Amino acid sequence: MALIGRLPSPSRRHRSRLLAGLLAALAPTLFATGTGTHAAAAEPEEPAPTLAPAPLWPSLATVLALPPWLNLDLALSAEPMAGNAPGLGSSGAWMQQLTLTAEASRGLGRDRAQWQEFDHWKTSLQLTAFSGNPTLNQTLGTAFPLQTAAHPVGLWLTEATVQRVTAGDPVFFKAGLMALNPSFVESDVFNSYIHSALNNTLNLEINGFPINPFIAPAAMLHVHLGSSSELRVGQFWLDNVNNLASLFGVNPQQSPTSGSLQLVQWNLRDLPGSAALQQPIRRGAQQVTRQLPPPLLQLGGFNTSGPDPNLGIYGTLTMALPLPVGLDHRVWVGFNNGFTIQNDPDPTFVAAGWLAQGLVPGRPLDVLAVGYGSTWFNNNLNTGLIQGPNPETVVEINYAIPLSSQLTIQPVLQWIIQPSGSSSRQSVVAAGIQVNLSF
Repeated sequence: MALIGRLPSPSRRHRSRLLAGLLAALAPTLFATGTGTHAAAAEPEEPAPTLAPAPLWPSLATVLALPPWLNLDLALSAEPMAGNAPGLGSSGAWMQQLTLTAEASRGLGRDRAQWQEFDHWKTSLQLTAFSGNPTLNQTLGTAFPLQTAAHPVGLWLTEATVQRVTAGDPVFFKAGLMALNPSFVESDVFNSYIHSALNNTLNLEINGFPINPFIAPAAMLHVHLGSSSELRVGQFWLDNVNNLASLFGVNPQQSPTSGSLQLVQWNLRDLPGSAALQQPIRRGAQQVTRQLPPPLLQLGGFNTSGPDPNLGIYGTLTMALPLPVGLDHRVWVGFNNGFTIQNDPDPTFVAAGWLAQGLVPGRPLDVLAVGYGSTWFNNNLNTGLIQGPNPETVVEINYAIPLSSQLTIQPVLQWIIQPSGSSSRQSVVAAGIQVNLSF
């Protein structure tokens, strides 16, 4: 203590220099730590880039400089296809579909959170033109068209409606001239296929049913039962189905009908894995938009009143399937079954399929589709068409390549087994491509 007490005390100036040197030595550490913590809190991590099909050209509404309350869409689908039927030879055909859709609503140009009642209402008008040769399946001896667009050629009115669009509220209403699909029977998963039995409405073939491009006067109501369930009810009057089809000179190629059609359908979206599928696919540091439809359960029934009553049920289940290859997968099964056999030419249909996104390395947006469908016939209503008591079965494999959000090409290969129900005939093999353009 005595020795310490005799040591000289540093001067005030010297103490100041020591303190300044100490601060200078510690400054990089102190400020690096403090600044780094502050920067992490103030600058959130940038979201990963999202890979999605991009447009190649401006939309039709942009080119025409339409007002915000009016929208026009033009879609073109071309389906060249050729096939070989042992014993009947080879043949090919081109079918093309051009669809113009016009929508008018004050709500189109406004944020839905700010909608007033008038903004909910929308009018829609749709015209569809078919051109080409829709008889390829007849040449090859199959019961059902190989192409989605194989309908009687000419110009069709395919929709003229007024609807109340929901914006968080539980009720959707639509009335006017319309087809029963896509609101009923059809599921989004069917749009991945080209054969008419797999695309559209579970191969429902009852005469007079307003399945697109056929339309009828109708009204429908959708009621949301919570966040994931929905009930749909529809009423269609069938007396003028053929008159509306021939409005611009088309030959509908079906016998006239009368009476009315009622449909009830329940949709459930809250299925296993649904919540996770609402987010983009993570692919390393990149996000990829999902090209496959979400999981969905649809169950419904139909009934017709009039001179030719019909009663039937249908359903589709689409589920996610985790697999170690590819980026995203769906499997689905579907059926329709009619109980009024005397009026239903194809009373039973069952189908299944698999969709895979990103299966090929380096092609994360491409989709492979595999589908199967079998149709059992009512021989009493198919005299001259059906050659045997067996079902006609189609197996389809196609591969969709989105070159942009407005252009997709889809090569396809089909096998039609027991064509027209004949077990003695060899399978028909067909190949082609579907090209989809939108403006």
